[in-house]
Amino acid sequence: MSDALKRIEIPIIITAVAALIQVIPYYLNIPFIDSVSATTREGVLLIVNMAVFVGVLSISQVHGRRISRRSERWGYSVVLMAFMIIMAITGLPFESIGLGLDNSIYDFLFTNVQTPLGATMYSILAFFITSAAYRAFRARNIEAALILISGTIVVMSNAPLFTSSFPFFITWKNWIFDVPNAATMRAVTMGAALGAIALAVRTLMGIERGYLRGGGED
Repeated sequence: MSDALKRIEIPIIITAVAALIQVIPYYLNIPFIDSVSATTREGVLLIVNMAVFVGVLSISQVHGRRISRRSERWGYSVVLMAFMIIMAITGLPFESIGLGLDNSIYDFLFTNVQTPLGATMYSILAFFITSAAYRAFRARNIEAALILISGTIVVMSNAPLFTSSFPFFITWKNWIFDVPNAATMRAVTMGAALGAIALAVRTLMGIERGYLRGGGED
């Protein structure tokens, strides 16, 4: 068996077989393939858990190096590593010794640290998006003016200060979401679906090889 076969054809065959095992049960009732497909989907959970494990190792390596070198803002890395270790230990499924998702330490950290931090990040992101939209929206032509007007209506309709005095903003927002936005999303979804189908067919046929090491189609 040549080196080229080992490097190219075998990964393509594995990809095609794995994809067909998941696709065939949707069209044909073959008990053996159905069983293999279900087993393969269960194996995905193992792969996901391994990916999380690799992610934890990567984070530990990056921030551990930053702490050891006393790099800029290394204190944040100390906080990250400390909370990651504490959350991992307190979340272990050993209820007999007071650990698990229901213990007081895990619940306190999740409720009073992780949840507020998540809300803060979303709030910062909302202000960032609003600021970026304000800088980007310029009514240079009709299309840009329509986007600017629609965005302004949607933002105002979500602010109680405006909806209490001008309730018609809610009606306008609902119309924007139900008519032009819904039509646009259908078109985008159909285009994405067709693109995904085309990519899947190219991958199954071995034409698309970008996921292989080195890329290329040769």
